[in-house]
Amino acid sequence: MRVMITGGGTGGHTSPAVAVFQELQRRDPRLTVQWVGRAGGMEERVSKAHAIPFRSLPVSGWPRKRGPRQAWVALRMAWAYVKARSYLRRFKPQVVFGVGGYVSVPLMLAAQHAGIPTALHEQNRRMGMANRLASQKASKVFLSFHDTQGDFPREKAEIVGNPVRQDFISPPTKEGARDALDLNRRVPVLLVCGGSQGARTLNDALAGMLNRFDPEELQVIWLAGKDGAKMAHDAAHASPLTVRSFGFLEDMAGACAAADLIVSRAGASSTAEIAVMGKPSILVPYPHATDNHQEQNARSFEEAGAAILLLDADCNADSLGALVENLLRDPVQLRAMSAAAQSVALPGAAETIANELVSLVMG
Repeated sequence: MRVMITGGGTGGHTSPAVAVFQELQRRDPRLTVQWVGRAGGMEERVSKAHAIPFRSLPVSGWPRKRGPRQAWVALRMAWAYVKARSYLRRFKPQVVFGVGGYVSVPLMLAAQHAGIPTALHEQNRRMGMANRLASQKASKVFLSFHDTQGDFPREKAEIVGNPVRQDFISPPTKEGARDALDLNRRVPVLLVCGGSQGARTLNDALAGMLNRFDPEELQVIWLAGKDGAKMAHDAAHASPLTVRSFGFLEDMAGACAAADLIVSRAGASSTAEIAVMGKPSILVPYPHATDNHQEQNARSFEEAGAAILLLDADCNADSLGALVENLLRDPVQLRAMSAAAQSVALPGAAETIANELVSLVMG
């Protein structure tokens, strides 16, 4: 089976792609894949980490304001479309799978014009612009939310959830995960993560609230991102609590497994991983996300009773500290939030998408 994957820009786009790739690889040892994205983007790093051949397109994000830059970006997009056609002729994929991001548009449209079956996955509650464009002639549209907002052909849509990697579906035990991080098995654990790039708001709030707790009340796993790593290390060193701080942690499933409560941005992959792990959470949406999609994701979880939404503008040491303190003192609510998180999880998304991609290839 020959498959082209396209899209990227953030971990929210690349993580589902990797989950589907792994499922296809499990089914077909002779699977041949190429990933088409932006040179230097996260998708290039991820594809190399998984030994997937990578091809780049010269694209830029579409400017929202009218001006000369729109003409320049349009010219680059046209050139990217020409390159995409050449990639298709050489690789001859049987299906193209898009995961969103502006870099996916040229290849998805070129494949559709060439009569190659295309399928796309939308991770967020509000469909992004790239997927809205590609969905019009797509063979299949996979959605993560029942109430996905946007203009797309409903008759081609199927709600599958957000694909997550196998290590989140079969995570370590809480005790084993805590042992691996040298954490006390009996003291509650808070995991704070701001996504692949970290989050200054979360880092500042956490640094300011550490002294609110005693060592027997709380332990912390702090994923501060590259830019926040030094600040987190210094704050952790000065704190009386057990704090494990990282700029980046490869074993995210282990960190989630160790936690009693998670504080996170509300990216699509993060919320899907939290749901499939059945973890209660405080979600702090990134306020500048395109179309405010992170707030839409967080509100969906809040409406289900799985999370508490805390807006970025309201997130500080006092507000976050009070929420964490109140939740950790209320095990009944934590259990209810955990059950609600599991109720919105759709852990079979990667398998469902893989089935449909095989069906498109088989005709």
